[in-house]
Amino acid sequence: MNQKLSATQSRPPSSAPALPARAKRARILLLEDDKDTRIVLARLFEARDFDVRAAATVAEAWELSSDGPYDLLVSDIGLPDGDGYRLMRELQDLHGLQGIALTGYGLDDDIALSREAGFADHLVKPIQIDLLDQALNRLCPRKAAAG
Repeated sequence: MNQKLSATQSRPPSSAPALPARAKRARILLLEDDKDTRIVLARLFEARDFDVRAAATVAEAWELSSDGPYDLLVSDIGLPDGDGYRLMRELQDLHGLQGIALTGYGLDDDIALSREAGFADHLVKPIQIDLLDQALNRLCPRKAAAG
């Protein structure tokens, strides 16, 4: 049975599989304008041993991006002050950042637009936890210990 993430959940499901332990915590820049969803996603990433910084707007995400480097952008697409497509393009150009689009937009054209913008994965809300975990495993494999 696929678990789905909704803004009404107060914490991530405890039965969700954990990601492999990392020698160095991967950093995620999370952009989600819905406060409840942002809180749940941040907790979910933290429970999976990611270092996560969360923003509600594109402007906040830009401000946080200067605190990088980040390993991954996880971003909503439709935002009050811009869109996740442009942010992904710009952060990828500047920092080589990879990304996961988390959005309510799920048509073939929407998926094509997210791929063109540089997102490696496109997940449609409500998010299926197993698909999110698979994307995280692909994009943030175990990091080598800093030496």
